Amino acid sequence: MGNADALNRTLAREAPGAYGMLSPLGLSAVFPQGIPFQSAQASGVELNATIGQLTDGYGEPLPLETLARTLVDLDPKKSFLYSPVAGPPALRKAWGERQRRLAGDPQVEVSTPIATHGLTHGISLSASLFGTPETRVLIPDHHWGNYPLLFKMNAGCDVRTYPLFNGRRFDPQGLARALEDSPGKTMVMLNFPNNPTGYAPTTDEVQQIVEIIASHPRPLVTVTDDAYQGFVYSQDAHPRSVFWDVAEAIDRDRSVAVKVDGATKEMLFFGSRLGFITHTAAGAAEAAMESKIKMVIRGVVGSISGPAAAMVEHALKTEAIREEMAAKMTMMRGRYEALQACIGMLPDDVTPLPFNSAFFAVFMLPDRLDAERVREELLEHDVGVISLGRSNAIRVAYCSLDAPRIPPLMERVAKALS
Repeated sequence: MGNADALNRTLAREAPGAYGMLSPLGLSAVFPQGIPFQSAQASGVELNATIGQLTDGYGEPLPLETLARTLVDLDPKKSFLYSPVAGPPALRKAWGERQRRLAGDPQVEVSTPIATHGLTHGISLSASLFGTPETRVLIPDHHWGNYPLLFKMNAGCDVRTYPLFNGRRFDPQGLARALEDSPGKTMVMLNFPNNPTGYAPTTDEVQQIVEIIASHPRPLVTVTDDAYQGFVYSQDAHPRSVFWDVAEAIDRDRSVAVKVDGATKEMLFFGSRLGFITHTAAGAAEAAMESKIKMVIRGVVGSISGPAAAMVEHALKTEAIREEMAAKMTMMRGRYEALQACIGMLPDDVTPLPFNSAFFAVFMLPDRLDAERVREELLEHDVGVISLGRSNAIRVAYCSLDAPRIPPLMERVAKALS
């Protein structure tokens, strides 16, 4: 689609917030009119000699029989031929419908999701399109270790942290203070349910977050990492992704919101590396943003995995998947409740951070203990946990153990912490 100048004019007119935050790479990005573009234009012609993939001579795949036998229920074209750079249209539409269903059908315009090579890739795309060395990136102090790597490696951003909690309470004002101190273009990472803490905010806390973001007077990108969307076990937690609340509230003349999610955790498809990126530069601006995103995808991974995309698309069309996910949620709630029942085993000077969702719990250790030494000691007692050295804490992934095995786990953890 056109050249970069034409795309930028469209964005400046239709989505000024997104345009104003684009990095030099984002400004120059335009999907090239190379092989994928020309091949798509030739789709449906009688004699198509555009793309370098082996077929039966008439456009049908020609897979090795051994591989074909492993994917018998899937459309061979979707599994064994190149996937479109932005992902198969039917998959993108189905994922967008799922997003809206989970959010209670919000009445706000956003883009059609674009498929990515996992959530890591989706966050990387955000860094590449919007980040520069002058961009301040605010991430929670309790965060997934890949955040600093992704923003520094891809764009050399100025990565800072904001406090997620004040003591044992969620701290929206920590984000407010960090935004007030940010001098220019800023990106904010929101990750709820949070990794590593397993915390999802209440509706009142989400409203405070949204007010803080919506009132920020300078250019802002809000990126919501929704990896653990849906895995919420307490009644007081906000019932949908905060992305939708931000999308409804922001001034799109100075802000843009980005949602990164995917099948990895949401559909328990950990080996799939299939994610999605959605944003608020919608309507007339959507095609311009899609061209830019596709260029970066094309220049890094080419396109997503066809078999993974075909499997997720097939699953989204089945009636059984909702019942299957509900059963897994019930199982996870049982594990969560089993861990909550064991908190009293811990020494009084060990502080469990609030957790009500996702797969994890974090225990802050007192000065008398060193998280890495505790982890090593637990290994000697056949227990594996993660040490979080930057905060002197340990993370327990209770998703990995069935409910009856959690009390023995916590007994050994409590003993190591005593």
